[in-house]
Amino acid sequence: MSLSPVHLKPQIHRAHYDFDFDSMRSQIDERVDAAASLMREDTLERDGGITTVVHCLEDPPHNWKMFDEFKLWLYDRIDEVWEDYQLQPMMRQISESWINKHPPGAWTSEHHHQCIQVAVAVYLNVPENSGRFLVKDPTEVYKRQEPLDYHYYERGGEWEPIEITSGDILFFPGWMYHKTEVNKSKEDRYVMSLNIRGAHQYHD
Repeated sequence: MSLSPVHLKPQIHRAHYDFDFDSMRSQIDERVDAAASLMREDTLERDGGITTVVHCLEDPPHNWKMFDEFKLWLYDRIDEVWEDYQLQPMMRQISESWINKHPPGAWTSEHHHQCIQVAVAVYLNVPENSGRFLVKDPTEVYKRQEPLDYHYYERGGEWEPIEITSGDILFFPGWMYHKTEVNKSKEDRYVMSLNIRGAHQYHD
C-alpha cells in the first residue's frame, strides 16, 4: 500500500477564469513597457523581467476597464478564501495590483507580501515550459533540526512546485514565501498579482 500526503489545512486555493488575453495583450504591453524605464534594482524581477509594481499605486491593473468583470468574479472567491482562513469579518479591498512580464529566461525572486491577508496570482498567459509557481515550506525553519539529506537545499527541497496554466488563479496567505521558476519557453509569461487587505471600520 502506497502512502499519500494528508493536508490538515490547505493554505493555497486554485480557481480558473477564462481571459481573452489576445484582446488584452497590446494594452497590457503598452503599460508594461512604460514601466520598464522606471524599474529599480530592488524590484524582484530577474534576468529581463519587467513589472508595473513601480507604479502600482498610480495605475493599478485592477482599475483597468478590461478587468472589470474579472474583479466582480474575484471578490466572490475572496469571500470563500477569507472564510476558509477563519479571518475576522471586516472590509476587504484590493490594496495593490501589478503585472509581471517574463520574457524567456526571466523569473521572480523569493519574497512574501507583508501585512497582506490574501495574496492572489493571476496567470494571464502561461506558455508551455514557462515555469511553475514555487512555494516555500512554512515548516522549513523547523526542519533544520532534522538530519536532512546533504543535497536537500542544493536541490531546492524546501520549495514545493505548483503546476499552473493560463487562466489559473492562486490564492495564498501573504506571509507565505514564494517565487517563480525561470521561463524556459520562447514566449513571454504574464502574471498579475493582487493584494487583498482587510480593515475594520471605525466610527466616532
